[in-house]
Amino acid sequence: MRYVLRTRQAVLVAVGTAYVFVLAWFNRQPIPTTTLVHETDSGLTLRETNTDFLGAQNRDAHWLEPAKFLPNVDTDTNTDAVAEDNAEAGGKHPPGTVDVDAGVLYIRLHTEYVTMRPEEPLGGLLKVYRKSLRFVANDQATGDWGGAQQGEGARRSEEEGESAWELLFADRLPGPVKNYHLDRTRLRNADGSYAPRRLAVLYYMPRNESVSYRARIYDVESLHRPEFFDSAAAQMGEQWWEQRTRAAKEPEVALQAIRAATELGLCPDDSIRFADTVYASSQFARCVGRAGLAMRSVDVALPGSLEVMEFSLRGSTLLYSRLNDVVRFRALELERGREVATAGPAVGELLRSVGRQSFLAQLASTRPGGGIDVFLAQGATVSDTFYFSFFLLQNKTAGRAWVDENVKRYRLTVHQQFSGLSRDELRLVNDPPLVDQAGLTSVFYFKATDVIVAVDTEWFRDHGSPNVTQLQRVRESRPPYISTLNSPVAVNMTLDESGALLAMSTINDELFVFSRAHTSSSKRLLDYRHYFRASRLLPWRATEPASSVDVLAEGETDSFNWQLKLTWQPPTLLSVVHWEDGFVSPDNPFPSTQRFIARAQHQATTTCLRFLNFDPAQLARAASDDRAYAAAPRPAVVRVAALSAAGRLRMWELDSHRRNPHILWPFVTEHWGLMFMLAAVVSCCVYNERRWD
Repeated sequence: MRYVLRTRQAVLVAVGTAYVFVLAWFNRQPIPTTTLVHETDSGLTLRETNTDFLGAQNRDAHWLEPAKFLPNVDTDTNTDAVAEDNAEAGGKHPPGTVDVDAGVLYIRLHTEYVTMRPEEPLGGLLKVYRKSLRFVANDQATGDWGGAQQGEGARRSEEEGESAWELLFADRLPGPVKNYHLDRTRLRNADGSYAPRRLAVLYYMPRNESVSYRARIYDVESLHRPEFFDSAAAQMGEQWWEQRTRAAKEPEVALQAIRAATELGLCPDDSIRFADTVYASSQFARCVGRAGLAMRSVDVALPGSLEVMEFSLRGSTLLYSRLNDVVRFRALELERGREVATAGPAVGELLRSVGRQSFLAQLASTRPGGGIDVFLAQGATVSDTFYFSFFLLQNKTAGRAWVDENVKRYRLTVHQQFSGLSRDELRLVNDPPLVDQAGLTSVFYFKATDVIVAVDTEWFRDHGSPNVTQLQRVRESRPPYISTLNSPVAVNMTLDESGALLAMSTINDELFVFSRAHTSSSKRLLDYRHYFRASRLLPWRATEPASSVDVLAEGETDSFNWQLKLTWQPPTLLSVVHWEDGFVSPDNPFPSTQRFIARAQHQATTTCLRFLNFDPAQLARAASDDRAYAAAPRPAVVRVAALSAAGRLRMWELDSHRRNPHILWPFVTEHWGLMFMLAAVVSCCVYNERRWD
């Protein structure tokens, strides 16, 4: 009898263990895991802005951009092979190659910043930081390719090369920020040059009973030395840069810091909380840091006074829509010091349905007559259904009538009057889409539908025909492992310069890297970019007056669909994740003051992503270690960089990936609650059996 009871106890334990193994096996990650090769030390992060100086509806925006690119390929380079040869020979490089010596920029924008100016109680605040990238060269020279010797969470301290963020300049806008858009498409011009990256910030200024809207456009690549800087720095003296750190403790130094910022345009020490007081002072407008560099900017007044809703910039064209307008959108062309306005298609009634789920994106167009191609992504909830649509709007010439084409439409049942939705699901339905544009590719991701839609502009010509047709190729993909109802929601998205790689991150800092093109798994991940690089060299001039739309039928796939290639998961997930709500009522289930808050003691939430392409020859020269590349040139080094709000930088090596050999332990740590319940049940059963032993 005792033998039978002990056998039953052993069977209970064995069945529980086998159950865990089976669950772990079926939940294993079949996609290779990329390797984290760099993470900023906590001592090199930035100070958080004092919340007392932020408005109630402040929204922070973050961008990570290279300060400068290396010279591009020659204008007569038409093949990838020639471009690679030029790069290896130390000449010009493929488009989008980062200049390591210039570093990387972190752009932080506060949409509502409290000021001490009576006529301007709220404004916007833009701050630009710079960090040296020489630590990347040191990593490469020491063999830090993301191999086993570094492991997950490899770190580099300041002594090993990484420097802290340096404030370049701070700029306060005259009014609260309504919207913003970074144009980094960098289309190639006919002379071989590339269009500069520009950041457009839309702000409004209430005056009496009217409101005017203006857009301040920053030229990201025009870091220059202001004329006043040398004289201002000489007036304060070289020792001033060290003395300003005492502004929080010494009143005399504090007064000097305010005078230096408001009268001379020299920034205070941004690492102390007193800097927020300086930025909020009534006389402050703009200041420059110790490096003496700032971006050129220009203010553009938008005609009219109706509220501006959607807003985007591409090249020299501003697209925007207004509430209660008679047209769907308006275009403002900025060139040669003059502004040319173009009205979009008329609407049947006043435009009242523009909301947070809508976005206007201008596509590349070389059609004759100055025609514009606009891609409209729009989501709306009607009764118990969420509709998600794409339209292509185009005019044959700049002044002709508009033609719209319904490209794709989805529908998602969300229960009658939202009664069956949880609060988190309501936010998924109402959240704006993730949008990114690079080169000739535009990508949209609506969280509620869990669909990635990519639009690629191409040109083709029939054999023997002189006519060139412009083609807008639309592809939809349903990414695995990013289900909005069963796993963390994607909150960041970025394209690489070629438009062939896409990275997304979730609220739990998980990373997903997608690529396009079906190739052998033995090839390097970065080889996929060659499928799309040729169209990035120089757009053709179309001869046909209208663009064609290419959409696949339901269930069809081709090389333009996204395929998941790499993943990464942090070792520890966020400790506290919740929503911070404003006033919630049955009539207002989604107030504008709601913000997603993630708090953790050991991990910061990612605020933006960026692909960084490095030239191996420049990395070797920067690290003074040419011997590492003397035998055979290494391929291009491409990393995915993630930035937190505190300036914490992470980097992953795309071509250094592996499959996780551990199956059981990751499953146990991620599902510890289930393991605890299972262990408790098995223990109770075993204890009950032992009572009869």
